[in-house]
Amino acid sequence: MPETNDPGMDDEIRVFAAGKPAVPPYGAQARARARERLLAEAAGGRSFRLPRLGWQAAAAFGATVVLVGGVAVALSHQGQGATGPATAVTQSAELSTGELDPRPGQFIVIESDTMYGSLTVGTEGESRHLYRTHRKLWRSVDGSADGLLLVEGREPSPWPGRPLPEAAKDWAGSDWHVLPSCPGRHRLDYAFLSKLPADAAGMRARLYETAGKGSDRDRAAFDHMRDLVRETYLPKAQRDALFEAASTIPGVQVAEGVADSAGRKGVALGRLDPRGTLAQAVFDPATHLLLGERETVVDEKLAKAPKGSVLALTAQLKASVVDELPKAAPASRKAASACPSPVSASPVPSPRSKTPMPSTAPPRRSATAVPMPTPTGDGPSPVPSTAKAPPAGK
Repeated sequence: MPETNDPGMDDEIRVFAAGKPAVPPYGAQARARARERLLAEAAGGRSFRLPRLGWQAAAAFGATVVLVGGVAVALSHQGQGATGPATAVTQSAELSTGELDPRPGQFIVIESDTMYGSLTVGTEGESRHLYRTHRKLWRSVDGSADGLLLVEGREPSPWPGRPLPEAAKDWAGSDWHVLPSCPGRHRLDYAFLSKLPADAAGMRARLYETAGKGSDRDRAAFDHMRDLVRETYLPKAQRDALFEAASTIPGVQVAEGVADSAGRKGVALGRLDPRGTLAQAVFDPATHLLLGERETVVDEKLAKAPKGSVLALTAQLKASVVDELPKAAPASRKAASACPSPVSASPVPSPRSKTPMPSTAPPRRSATAVPMPTPTGDGPSPVPSTAKAPPAGK
């Protein structure tokens, strides 16, 4: 240990060193990010202050204290042997300390608030409302295991210009669902997403490669971009490439200062939808993490709602990493749905279902063939719409 001219300082350093447990140092990437941030702040003349927790307290938890953004931040070690609850606490996209560093065998957890349109069609006509949920999704980092989805109901809102249907008032409750680990082009796990092109040209080619040979490949490419960022986590290089590539899709409009459902403002990539809405994905301008999505009516006749009203609004609140699925999940959780095929329709829950079906996204269209301005999705879908069959003989 290097000596100093201050005996008191030597004592403090020895106390700190003695209190530090024998754990691997935090990873090289985390160290590089912290150093880069520190130097940037120092160059700007910012002052630094130490955290309220003592040095001994930080060391006791296996943390390394670094000065970031003018504030001393405790970083948990991220060595190859790091496991346990600290992983879930410190590896969060809400923190300003850097990117997540998930490992095979772990799970990425995404929490979000959502509001989408719900349609019920029966022999006596149709009813519409905006259903709201809080979702927490666990997805295998390497796609080697099934995940989980917890959907909690929230109080619904009336469809713009209409009263709230009686059936929509039965919203309380929550459901657990098993999410299957799907192969091929339906994969959305971190290991798969981290191998996508890290340059805009390559990413754009990828978007159009999966767009198929339909009549509106630009719309399909834009929809696929949204599928890739909704309730997922991509490395920074892929996020940057995806944002740049999507902004070059014909018809895409770039708008700043667009808010998600949590009130956070970012830069939006939007495109007019044939159902009469402007569909937007809102990103953090610096990190290109998805903040949320929104759909706003631009054609009253097509959308069946007043111009300017919002028919879909979400906020992707948090991304974190955990070592295992929650043990608190009930054994009665719904069985895994089959992985979608390229031509399969989205499953529709029974009219008795209080909460949406397991999914990573709502459907592109209602199963009743009535246009609904909701976001896209390739996977099994939480379709709140219910189509009631007419009586036999009619």
